[in-house]
Amino acid sequence: MLLKLIIVYVFTLIAFLICFVAFVFVTRGRRPIDNILAWLFFIFLLPYIGIPLFLIIGQRKLTWIIDKKRHIRHQHKSFFDNKHPIQKLLSTFNDFPANDDNEVELLTNGIASYHLIIEKITAAKHSILISTYRITNDEVGNAIVNLLTEKATQGVQVCLLLDTIGTLMMFPKRKLKPLRKAGGNVRFIMPLFHTPFRGRVNLRDHRKIMVFDGTEAIVGGMNLAKDYMGPNPYSKRWNDLNVLLRGSVVQDLIAIFESDWVFAASRMETKRYQRPQPKNTGTGIATVQAVASGPDIIGDPLYDAVISSIYNARDSLYIITPYFVLDEALQKAFTIAIRRGVEVNIIIPRKSNHRIADLVRSISIRKLYKQGAKLWLHKNMIHAKAMIFDNHLAIIGSANLDQRSLLLNFEISCFLYSESEISMVQHWAKTLLRDCSNRLPKTRLLRMWLEDAAQLLKPLL
Repeated sequence: MLLKLIIVYVFTLIAFLICFVAFVFVTRGRRPIDNILAWLFFIFLLPYIGIPLFLIIGQRKLTWIIDKKRHIRHQHKSFFDNKHPIQKLLSTFNDFPANDDNEVELLTNGIASYHLIIEKITAAKHSILISTYRITNDEVGNAIVNLLTEKATQGVQVCLLLDTIGTLMMFPKRKLKPLRKAGGNVRFIMPLFHTPFRGRVNLRDHRKIMVFDGTEAIVGGMNLAKDYMGPNPYSKRWNDLNVLLRGSVVQDLIAIFESDWVFAASRMETKRYQRPQPKNTGTGIATVQAVASGPDIIGDPLYDAVISSIYNARDSLYIITPYFVLDEALQKAFTIAIRRGVEVNIIIPRKSNHRIADLVRSISIRKLYKQGAKLWLHKNMIHAKAMIFDNHLAIIGSANLDQRSLLLNFEISCFLYSESEISMVQHWAKTLLRDCSNRLPKTRLLRMWLEDAAQLLKPLL
């Protein structure tokens, strides 16, 4: 009997110590309070499931990645002028400054974006760098991979960087063998089953960057798949947005790609990577800043810039996003903006491709709608990610307005500071309103209960 009591006591003590250690790890670092509470609730309720799960997916910032990448990005540092308050804020993260010699072109539909990508790949003579979250085994993914294989055969340096989960089950690895045999290089970032207890499974590379010959770049929300782009019209294609860039910002995008590329290299890799050398400097007049965010960046530059811009908005702001999942700080920022008389326009799909995200967003959007926000529900799926704050700032990139994009994933954004480019983005945003309704559907009792229950998943979305 005494032995049983001792065993029970020892196991209770061990369980307490494990939960205490888990408590320390959950509460350390900059983590939203609702995220902390959700993890603690899960760990103490089901410790044998919650603790291993936290070790696998719970970490948010990985200092060993930051240290590994820091020396690569610091080679590309340049002087910060800090003319804009957001530029001053971003300079505290030791990231890239804004450059005022760029050209910007919006790619507002999948057909134009696809044909431009094919054109740029075909014309490339020295290097093609592509980083994407997803490539799909369809007419678009296969056509691009086949063309990359052809360019590699011609001696062009081809570097294709893919996210493991985003591409998993979407594009067979065997179809990448011809590209590798032709001399192209393919890497997968953040492997799914490699060292799982280092917290990497939940941190995905959501960046979309394409650089051609070191002089032109495409950034945005479109993956290489039929749902996002293609040579012909497709009734189920989503509304999305890319941006074509020329100028000094391209060199910053190369540096971000390079840091990801080096980080994703396996120890057995022997192929050498040669940095693209541009033939000319920027000749445009647009002020653009490349902003990387994620577990490889100290702090949260995108999240902080968005909240700061909401508070600083005077007249209007537009938010275009497929998923609208706010934490308490963002919800408060929007509420205060509305009370200050700012016209808050939120453009989201009536139904996105993630039903749980739609359930989670419902409470937030109803509150903002009742407070005076203009809510625009698009009849089709919107996958574009853009934000416009007065005529002072527009943000285009890969990040959704949800906690996963703002606080977890590797993301890339372009901050546009020139009034003409901001107006161009604003004009595009207003064209979306033609297919939008501003009436919220009625909510039934069962739906309201599901929405309340879904809030427990908010920190994980």
